[in-house]
This record gives sequence, C-alpha cells and structure tokens, in this order.
Amino acid sequence: MDFQDLVDTPQKVKTLAGTVVFLVAFPIYFEALPSLIDDGLEGGGSSGLSGSLQVSFEEVSTTLTESVTLGDGQSHDSFFDLMIETELSIGYVQLQISCFDNDEAGPGFTDSVDGESDLSDIEGVDDQTADGACTGGGNGGFTMRWDVTEGYTGESYSEQNMTEKEIREFWNDGGRGRGAWIATITADIEAVPVPIAGEAIDDDEDFDISWTAVSYDLIIGVSESSTQD
Repeated sequence: MDFQDLVDTPQKVKTLAGTVVFLVAFPIYFEALPSLIDDGLEGGGSSGLSGSLQVSFEEVSTTLTESVTLGDGQSHDSFFDLMIETELSIGYVQLQISCFDNDEAGPGFTDSVDGESDLSDIEGVDDQTADGACTGGGNGGFTMRWDVTEGYTGESYSEQNMTEKEIREFWNDGGRGRGAWIATITADIEAVPVPIAGEAIDDDEDFDISWTAVSYDLIIGVSESSTQD
C-alpha cells in the first residue's frame, strides 16, 4: 500500500489527518501534565483541610534513667543522646534529679545537689541551672524542663482560623532538640561534724537521674460539629 491508497477517498483523508493530530498532541499533553498538576496545587489544594478542625497530638516518650552515688563535692556528667523519627516533632525535654536524705542525726544536716546543663550540641535551646535539697520527706532534688516547641502542652483543641498547612507549620519544631543533651550534677553532703555513737557517718548520697523527651505526631481532622452542620 502506497500513500495514494491512504488518501484516495475523503474518509481516508479525514482519518489520516486525525491520526497525525493525535500523534503530535499526545506527547505534548503528557509533557505539560506535571506543570498543570503543580499549578492546581499552588492554587489552593496544598493548604489541606480548612474550616472547623480538630487538632490532637499522638505522643511518643523517650527515656533514660541511671543512678549514681556521690560524695561531698563530687560530680557526675549525664548524657542523653536524642534522635527521633524525622516525621515527629519534639514537644519538650525534661531532666529530673531525685534524692532522699533520710540518714541524718537531726535537722540542719540535709544533703543537696546542684545541676548545670551543657547544650552546646543542641541548636536553639538555652542552658539552665538548678539546685534542690534532698529532703527526708521525699520529693528531694530538682527538675529542669526545656520547651523545644514553644507552647506545647499535648492537649487537643479546636481550630477555626488556620488551615491544615498553617497548623502544621505552627507546631513544627524546626529541627531543634536533636543531639547530645548533657547535664552535670554536684553533691553537697552535710554530715554531722561529731559522729554520734551508734550512728553511721553520712558521707555520700544516692541520686536517681531521669531524662524524658516527649515527641509527637500531629493529627488533624474535621471536627464533629463541622460534619454535623
């Protein structure tokens, strides 16, 4: 079959012309398709949900605990290497030092502890210092807390003024908090100057060290009140 056979009737001419147009237009369409999709997303689809939204936080805790016995003036460095999944944000990091001085002969000789952080490896988080007495009634020591995501409480809430995209940007930790969290504690032992017969001399104290990091995954959905309207 030669070219003349393809165009010897008006119907064949129409068929050939349609085929040529299709062969030209088909690759052009699929080449332009990705840009058409991107333009559609930028036009508003990328903002996600809007209206009355319910915001909640699915929390994940990462902990490290250790115990140490220190004499007067002795120090201990505690290390907490924090690396979490990339899709999570860090709400806060907390350091709790607990001690219980119940072996003194009388009042006025309560042991205590000082603490100082070294967050040189952590971007965007400030160092803290703290101290506390090892009270015999319990709850002795001190607590440090760093709010990596400002204002984070973990409590669910309703939002009507922000889109899903804006909410996710608001609760993003910006990559802060990853790395080595370091703190040094130093013991201050208050021993009885003159030993009492039958009583052991208090020359050290036990300290429990607990690091806790609370990270979260953001859950956003349409509120029930909105779906009922």
